[in-house]
Amino acid sequence: MKKGNNIVVPILIAVVGVIATVVMTIALVVFPKSGGKNGEPAVLSQQQAEKKMSKYVSDVKVRNAEKVKGTVDYSDNSASNLPNIETKYPLTVIGEGDVNIEIFSTSEKAGKAQNGWLNEVANDFNDEYFRLDDGSVASVSIRSIASGAASDYICNNVYVPQAYTPSNVLFGELAMQNGAKLTVVDEQLVPNTAGIALSKTARSTIESKYGSVSFETVVDSVVAGDVQMGYTYPYTSATGLNFLVNALQHFDSNDILSANSISKFQQLQKSIPFVCYTTDQMVNAMQSGTLQAGVTEYQAYVNSAVLKSSYDFIPFGYKHSNPLYKVGNLDKSQEEVLDMFVEFAKKSEYQKKAADYGFDPNQTFSYNNSRISGADIINAQRLWKEEKDSGTPTIALFIADVSGSMSGDPINRLKQSLLEASKNIKTDNYVGLLSYSDDVTVNLPIAQFNLEQRSYFAGAVEKMKPNGSTATYDALLVGINMINEAKEQHPDAKTMIFILSDGMCNKGVKLDPTSELVAYYGIPIYTIGYNEEIDSLKSLSAINEAVYIDADNDDVVYELSALFNAQM
Repeated sequence: MKKGNNIVVPILIAVVGVIATVVMTIALVVFPKSGGKNGEPAVLSQQQAEKKMSKYVSDVKVRNAEKVKGTVDYSDNSASNLPNIETKYPLTVIGEGDVNIEIFSTSEKAGKAQNGWLNEVANDFNDEYFRLDDGSVASVSIRSIASGAASDYICNNVYVPQAYTPSNVLFGELAMQNGAKLTVVDEQLVPNTAGIALSKTARSTIESKYGSVSFETVVDSVVAGDVQMGYTYPYTSATGLNFLVNALQHFDSNDILSANSISKFQQLQKSIPFVCYTTDQMVNAMQSGTLQAGVTEYQAYVNSAVLKSSYDFIPFGYKHSNPLYKVGNLDKSQEEVLDMFVEFAKKSEYQKKAADYGFDPNQTFSYNNSRISGADIINAQRLWKEEKDSGTPTIALFIADVSGSMSGDPINRLKQSLLEASKNIKTDNYVGLLSYSDDVTVNLPIAQFNLEQRSYFAGAVEKMKPNGSTATYDALLVGINMINEAKEQHPDAKTMIFILSDGMCNKGVKLDPTSELVAYYGIPIYTIGYNEEIDSLKSLSAINEAVYIDADNDDVVYELSALFNAQM
């Protein structure tokens, strides 16, 4: 080979290599892989997202329904909306003695494994066949139910047990303020402590600014915008309620509703990305890095490998002493059974077992022992509802499945759930309604939820009729477009979408491309699987740390009302 060729060939090879590298780089940018790491949606560029959205939405047949006003109902139907307790909250222990008492208990005591302490105590108690003075056999039944939900059943006289053990005294005081007749039988059935699980990096931030870490300095750092924190829904969660009232007391110990307290609470909420409807939602957000801190109980903290290894526990507030109340007037034999059970549960062997399960908090912590009235607790919840969004409106779109499988009772209960739940939406929010089957219908364009929009919402809900297939993702993408257009008019507003469906999508756009667009636009998608557990809806909710709820005809009204109250 000639000397000239020896020079040219390597140069050509190098040039070809450069061109190939450039082409591959462009291909990766313009045409990324369809999926992200560990099955997560791929990260799209703005150009890719807009192009995909335009393509998919242009293929969807969208119909605009005529706006018709309906009747706005302001009546309080909360009692009748409570679900059948036997199906929603079945007994975890069934007592079969001659004289049986039923106890409402929170899930950390009446759940499974380390959360089943009270169930184990109750089963052992029943196995002893203790006899009363008259020779009757004593027994207890346990029903696992959240503190707030238990209070709702009792206060509305929908279902009244003989005894009630919430996590702390706050829900006891709240129930009594709402008319329940409760009497303390034992102030501490088993000890526990509320706390804030705080990431190591957040701890360092607080220590560098305040010198030490405490409930007060954590709250102050959240108010200052240095730490992003989450807490649980204070209408049902004892830990969330504990955090709320203690934060307000920290802001003003003399008057939790003072102008200063309200102002500080509004600042606090600006650094709370969302109030978590469930503890799982909060823990998932902490693990993903969205939240640097979240409320928990000590027993839950020590039983979570993730929390215990990566977060410090900062105790706060009223002690979660799990007080036991008798409910109403019990007869002599029922009183005797209750006293026998308390004595049995307080035995050293059962208290030791409780400690083994994590009910062994730091006894050196100085708990909040100040008296707080039920009226103040109710006022704290009302303040939370009014000011939780710190003046920031929400743009929300409701997407309802009206496919043929929704015929009959499902569509009627769906309509009822939307109308009842809408009572919890504040007037400064912006709301719209979509429905879908084979195609998508804009039942109500997004607008401020004033009296006129409420009337149009009621009319739109009443006109929905079921038929056809289930084009869930077509409707979702049309909904995202509607949200984005509304966001242009209200750039500071929060956004969210609620989807109610009773089955898998069987028409239109598929899950994977929809998930990519949901991830890109970042809108939380709250989903309700109606009479069916739907994994695809769960995956949509998980993308932007929203919540999936499994509901049925019996409890959909209650579940949706609580969800709207928490988020809207």
